[in-house]
Amino acid sequence: MAGEKKQSFVAGAAILSASTLLVKILGLLFSIPLANVIDDRAMSYFYTAYDIFGVFLVLSTAGLPVAVSRMVGTAYAQGRQKEADRVFSVAFWLFFTIGLLGCLAMFFGAVPIAEFSGNPRADKAVMALAPTMFFISIMSALRGYFQGRSNMVPTAVSQIIEATTKVFIGVGLAAFIISRYQDDAWAAVGAITGVSISAGLGTLYLVCYKLRQNRLDKKLRAGDGMAAAPRKELLVNLIRFAVPITLGSCFLSLLDFVDSAILMDRLQNAAGFTLDASEAMKGVLGHARKFFDLPGSFVVPISTSLLPVLSGAVASKDQRSVDHITSISMRITLLISIPASVGMCLFSSPICQLLLANKPDTAAAAAPLLATLSLAIAFSSTLFTTNAILQSFGKPTIPVLNMAIGGVVKIAVSYVLIGFPEINAMGSAISTVVSYLLIVILNLIQIRRLMPHMDSTVKTALPMLLSALVMGAVSYAAYLGLCLFLSPKVAVVPAILLAVVVYGACAVLFRAVTYDDVVLLPKGETLARLLRLQKRSAPRHMR
Repeated sequence: MAGEKKQSFVAGAAILSASTLLVKILGLLFSIPLANVIDDRAMSYFYTAYDIFGVFLVLSTAGLPVAVSRMVGTAYAQGRQKEADRVFSVAFWLFFTIGLLGCLAMFFGAVPIAEFSGNPRADKAVMALAPTMFFISIMSALRGYFQGRSNMVPTAVSQIIEATTKVFIGVGLAAFIISRYQDDAWAAVGAITGVSISAGLGTLYLVCYKLRQNRLDKKLRAGDGMAAAPRKELLVNLIRFAVPITLGSCFLSLLDFVDSAILMDRLQNAAGFTLDASEAMKGVLGHARKFFDLPGSFVVPISTSLLPVLSGAVASKDQRSVDHITSISMRITLLISIPASVGMCLFSSPICQLLLANKPDTAAAAAPLLATLSLAIAFSSTLFTTNAILQSFGKPTIPVLNMAIGGVVKIAVSYVLIGFPEINAMGSAISTVVSYLLIVILNLIQIRRLMPHMDSTVKTALPMLLSALVMGAVSYAAYLGLCLFLSPKVAVVPAILLAVVVYGACAVLFRAVTYDDVVLLPKGETLARLLRLQKRSAPRHMR
């Protein structure tokens, strides 16, 4: 491929994972100062705007980037470069139109949308976030194209640009408004304005990268004598594949929005809390959900890198590659998410104290919510990967139906539990755990039907769970010992570092990590020999 070295599935996932780590660190530098400076009621406007934005974002971008990535990946796997470029051209103008319409709908409909969410004072925050809708749509088309070519670098760099500028501009605007006007609500608007500006800069980078790539691809296009499918046919295929994924993803985002509205309604009309108290509870829950989302986001690069590679293998009918890629992706997902669930649950209180250092009361209220939500980290992470596997097999409707079932359960559980004053916002956290668990079980049942020879997920997870439990016991004991000399929010840092070391050692000891996993790393074969990991023989169906 001219001017471009195609990356393997693991290399692509590693690039995105590294960028995600940096982006999440920068994200903490953005959200933590806001959470410590802006009061909980004003932060509820911030989180409400994001919930509303999430619905519009999914409507415009959830399914189409996946469809673009899959169609481009399949075209390149079959040597149809011109068709891959035409897929992007069709997708770009479709994204442009949808993003513009979404931006206008958010901006001019901010007041009724905020009122429907149960938080009418969030309207200005919604308006400030509206331009992001347009920029993210354009970025989604570009990212889907490059991901389809198994080039994760543009996505990674654009994410870093977004995160870096968001910190400086968003936090800077919020700090200026608070210092100058002492207005927390407008400070939240200033922070969100920074998000819109940063999205614009990320879009500008991707556009420039694509123009450069076009120049490098001229020779490649000239050597491709295969006719590309008509634009109308590509558009129909894009929409046909994207609509089920969009509906499924939209269902989850819509659930967050509906759950937010249910939370505000039930807290006031069933549990008997005032509007101010309800807004404060929503702000606290928003903090807990923000921290809960951190570990799971490291699995998203796996599903992002998995889709075009697995789609290409499926299109080529390479069953050996299909089995291998699927097995590796599931194992890496569980290897990351299981210890994250255990660790976040055990250390929820000191983590909240550390990240919300200036607000001890808010930290105390957020800790039990985070502990409960942490139980769902492994399930939500596995959801991303299992969805990508099903989509790669051309089964985008199955995840939609499964998420719809889980969504209905979530709404029902939230509605009932939040109405009890002693449970209040905890009802939303409990319903999240129940719904994710149900959806993952349904997805795994369908994957087993498609791949009857796939490694058992339960057997794969058991040594990782055992490693995570040992990790939790050792690190928490060390944490309690450190608390005799240090404050909890300081003691948790070395305890987490110890947890990483212990988990790594246990993962090797209990064979949670296999030879196939380690050889994918730099100097992997040498490392595998040092760890005395043996290469597994191929299963009978692959011989």
